[in-house]
Amino acid sequence: MPNDFIITLLCLALCVLLGIFSFKKHFAKHEKLKPRMVPWIIISLGSIATAFMLFVHLVNILGIETGRN
Repeated sequence: MPNDFIITLLCLALCVLLGIFSFKKHFAKHEKLKPRMVPWIIISLGSIATAFMLFVHLVNILGIETGRN
């Protein structure tokens, strides 16, 4: 159990940091005429959705059931 807990926490932290970084990159000032090649908002939304799933997994590891009985 402790190994799963640590790995889940590390992945959760990574997803949150990636989400924050990509939100900052998406809303940064852009003055060039070329469009951005990286879709930062899609990356941020995907990482936040993954972080939510990891949070639910973390709660399940702690012993609280989140699904149906």
